[in-house]
Amino acid sequence: KMFLPQVIKSARVMKKAVAHLIPFMEAEREAAFKELGETIDDKDRYVGTVVLATVKGDVHDIGKNIVGVVLGCNNYRVVDLGVMQPADRILQAVIEEKADILGLSGLITPSLDEMIYVAK
Repeated sequence: KMFLPQVIKSARVMKKAVAHLIPFMEAEREAAFKELGETIDDKDRYVGTVVLATVKGDVHDIGKNIVGVVLGCNNYRVVDLGVMQPADRILQAVIEEKADILGLSGLITPSLDEMIYVAK
């Protein structure tokens, strides 16, 4: 059994650890491309782009953070907008980042209505 504060702290530590490792993983990947005699550009660097956001009216982001770390470790470019994001800001980021996937997060019941609004 774990208490929520322990889960949150573990997720934050994991996020920081992955952020520390990302430059090493990217350098290793670039070295592998060079070894093959190929150049790497932004299109080749990632499987796709994902925009993640916790919708307006909600500050719960532990699930979003876990999903972001997992996707990042699986070679997706993750753009995390944070919490309490209004629909227009989310949609603007999706267009600007040319996102392949949009992930919306929220824990409290009113967030579900906001997620539906953003999706429409």
